[in-house]
Amino acid sequence: MIRGLYTSASGMAAQLKAQDVSANNLANASTAGFKKDIPAFAAFPELFLYRLNDGVTGAVGTSPLPAPVGTLGTGVNLEEVVTGWSQGALQETGRELDFALDGTGFFVVNTPRGRRYTRNGSFKEGPGGELVTAAGYQVVARDGGAVYAGTGNLVEQLLVVDFPPGTNLTKEGDSLYNAPTPGLVVEQPRILQGALEQANVNVVAAMVDMIACLRAYEANQKAIQTQDQTLEKVVNEVGRIR
Repeated sequence: MIRGLYTSASGMAAQLKAQDVSANNLANASTAGFKKDIPAFAAFPELFLYRLNDGVTGAVGTSPLPAPVGTLGTGVNLEEVVTGWSQGALQETGRELDFALDGTGFFVVNTPRGRRYTRNGSFKEGPGGELVTAAGYQVVARDGGAVYAGTGNLVEQLLVVDFPPGTNLTKEGDSLYNAPTPGLVVEQPRILQGALEQANVNVVAAMVDMIACLRAYEANQKAIQTQDQTLEKVVNEVGRIR
């Protein structure tokens, strides 16, 4: 019975974290270039249960063999949160300093922590005429310098890099990613000027995920309440000395 409490509690904790992931996806549904997070669960090892003294009779003078009952799950954990890299819809804005990547790749920006990567191409003009992100980080040009507004074809000047499959990119906020190794330059990136890539979040699906998390959380909560009531009866009634 106590084991069941831990099993239900682990399910509640996992669903609470998964709901946070869905809520974050919804909060960024209108953020250009945002890539949704996907929770990945892992089950704890299962136990195989037996009924003692209620099995097949063994040899003469030996105790009966335990009768198998079945398996019992010991809980679940949110193992990791992975990023879904599917392409978001491309929306035309008509703004000269908006850029959308059609396909794989990332824009490169300079930050106080070093180079970071982003799919959000909503740039603006900085104090010196250079392109910067909404947070003020300088956009990197193909020659390693800055990109300046009004200096020819901006699309040809933007540096776009990509990473080998399996590279673990870490989200850092402000639509930025950190990578363990520098990206590989994309020689002919598909960049659309005057457009933005929308978040790849399906609002309806994210809402359904949140409701499913809530229902699973409530089911585990009800299981804990039931087990607690059963334990109370065992302690106060069954175990009472008459």
